[in-house]
Amino acid sequence: MKNVDIRDITPANVSDEGIFCVEIERRRDGIEKKMDWFKDRFKEGLRMKKLVVKGKKAGFIEYVPGEYAWRTVEARNYVFIHCIWVRMAGHGYGRLLLQKCMEDARGTNGVAIVTSDEPWLPGKEFFLKNGFRLIQRAPPHFQLLVKQLQDAPLPRFNDGWDARCKRFASGLTVVYSDQCPYIDGAIKHIHSCQEKYGIPVDFEKLENCKQAQFAPGPSGVFTLLYNGKFVTHKPRLPTKLLRRIIKGPDLVTKRAQSSQLG
Repeated sequence: MKNVDIRDITPANVSDEGIFCVEIERRRDGIEKKMDWFKDRFKEGLRMKKLVVKGKKAGFIEYVPGEYAWRTVEARNYVFIHCIWVRMAGHGYGRLLLQKCMEDARGTNGVAIVTSDEPWLPGKEFFLKNGFRLIQRAPPHFQLLVKQLQDAPLPRFNDGWDARCKRFASGLTVVYSDQCPYIDGAIKHIHSCQEKYGIPVDFEKLENCKQAQFAPGPSGVFTLLYNGKFVTHKPRLPTKLLRRIIKGPDLVTKRAQSSQLG
């Protein structure tokens, strides 16, 4: 494509190239944590590619060998996509980024991704249009998709949601990582609500991919739970949601109940 450049991001240039889905200065702490996380993961095979169109940032893709995926999956010998984001839809840029990932996946069993019907993770439609197939679902709204390159065992979700959620059976719990630069803002927001409303909150940080692969929610890297029930995987948390959750038994609304894993 004319005036289109795809740049490989490395620990040497990530500070100059930036973290592409967020550049707001007030998210600086989250950006720095994401950069440090990326540098540590690069040696495990994690790769990021930045799409530049006419000199301007237009999108990116992040993927990793399945053995090191930060999602609640078993995907050995697959390439696993964490994130794909495109600023300008309808120009084929998403397919271009996906093509680069597929090229890097040669010699593996294929490429896999966790999608969701709710915001924050990619939706499944783009991948279904590009040759992926849906092989497994996880409640309340997650899917595992794959595009195989050879006949091999399929990737799968690491089931056992109910037991892992019930491990956090009392009060509000946040299981989180530094994989997404928005998560730091969510943690700060929860701390603020904790201080303002006197909410007891437990925090558990995921320090490696194995912990993420057995997290209490399919997205792996961020899960909010209340009394052992899955509430959300989205790090943008409205204050009213937190207030409702901590006010008592009615806090787990019909929506939260429908999101229960297990």
